[in-house]
Amino acid sequence: MTGKRRRGGEEEAEAETTTTRDERATTTTTISEAREREDDDDDAARLVAQHYSGRANQSHAERKRSVIYRLRCLNNWVKSAALQRRVREGDRVMDLACGKGGDLKKYARAKIASYVGVDIALESVRRDAVKRYNAEHAREFPATFVAGDAFVVDLAKVLPESARALDVISCQFAIHYSFSTEQRARTALRNVCKMLRPGGFFIGTTVDANVLVKKLREVDGLAFWNPVYEVEFDEAFKSKTFPRSETGGFGIEYTFTLADAVTKCRECMVPKDVWVALAADYGLELVEWQNFHDYVHSQLTGADTRERASELWSQIMGDDALSLTDEEWEAAYLYTTFAFRMSGSPESAAAAKLKRAPVPEPKRVEHDDVIVLVRDEITSTNSLIQPFQHGLQIIGGTHDSHSPC
Repeated sequence: MTGKRRRGGEEEAEAETTTTRDERATTTTTISEAREREDDDDDAARLVAQHYSGRANQSHAERKRSVIYRLRCLNNWVKSAALQRRVREGDRVMDLACGKGGDLKKYARAKIASYVGVDIALESVRRDAVKRYNAEHAREFPATFVAGDAFVVDLAKVLPESARALDVISCQFAIHYSFSTEQRARTALRNVCKMLRPGGFFIGTTVDANVLVKKLREVDGLAFWNPVYEVEFDEAFKSKTFPRSETGGFGIEYTFTLADAVTKCRECMVPKDVWVALAADYGLELVEWQNFHDYVHSQLTGADTRERASELWSQIMGDDALSLTDEEWEAAYLYTTFAFRMSGSPESAAAAKLKRAPVPEPKRVEHDDVIVLVRDEITSTNSLIQPFQHGLQIIGGTHDSHSPC
C-alpha cells in the first residue's frame, strides 16, 4: 500500500461528549415513547433483512465487473486477517450477522470445532448460508443457524449448551445497526457476554464515527460522496454537532449508499467512547481499534504480522490491489476494526473450556433445523410479533435487565 493512501497524521474529529455513562444509564423515557421507538426499530430491522435477503447471488464474473469489486476484496482481506489473528484450530465460534455465509470458508480454513451463524435475514440464512454449509462444510464442523434480530432477543435461551463459552464471536459490518437505541446496543453486548468464555475475543468491523463527523464538517451541506458511495445526514444534524446530552450517543442516523451493494440504507454511528464504555459494563476490554487505512498499513508492515498478512494479501487481492481506485480506498476509510477481550484469568478460561458440553458430530442442516427468533413486546407480555415464516421453530424471550449478562 503506497504512502499517499495512508491517513498519515490526519486529526480525527471527535464527537462532543457532554454526559457521562452514569448519566446515560439513568435516562428515562415513557412507555409510549419506548414503544414508538421500538416500532421504528422493528421497521428498520425488517427493511435491512428484506434488503439483504432480496439481493441475488452473483457469479464470480459478475462480481468482478462491479465498480466495488476491489473494495470487496479489501474488505474480505480485512476480515480474513482479523480472523487469522484471533481464531485458532479447535475454537468454537459465532458469526453474528453471518448473512449468506460468506465467511464459512474462512472458518473452515481455521479448522474450527463448531460454528453458530446468526442473521436477521431469514432467506439469507436458510436459502444461502445453510445451502453453502451443506455443500461445502457439513463434514468439517457442526453448525447451528439462527434467523432473527440478535439485538433484541436473548440468544442464551435458545442455543444449545455446546454453543456456550465460545472462543470467538465475530460481527462484521453490522454492529452499527444495534446503535439505534441503548437498549439494542446493550442487548447485543449482553448476548456476547453470555456466550463468550473468559479470555475470549469479540471482533468485528463497523463504521468509523470520527471519520463520518470529520467528512461531514468538511462539506457545506449534509451529504458527502464520490462515485462509489454516498453518506447523507438529515436536518436534525444541520449544526454538525452531536451532543451526548441529546442522544446519549445512540440513534445518530444517516443514510448510506454503496454502489452495487446498498441504496439509502439507514445506519447509525458508533461513537468509540460510548461503545468502549458500554462494552466495559459487560466485562469486555478494548484491545484493538483501527481505521481500515491504518489497519492495512499496520498489518502489512508490522514485524509480527507482515509475513502472514502479505501472504493473505497476495491470495485475496493479487493484481487487483494495483487497480484499487482512489474512490474505493476513500470508501474503505469510512470503516474501522475492533477487538474486545472478555475479562478473566487464564485459569478461569481453562476451567470454562473444561466445563463445555461436547460439540455434536458434523451433519447436514435441514430446513426445519434453522431456529427463528422473535422478540417479546416491550411490555413483557410475552406476545410474539409476526413470525418470519411458518413451519420453522419460533422462539421468543427477553433478557434479565438486572444482570449485566
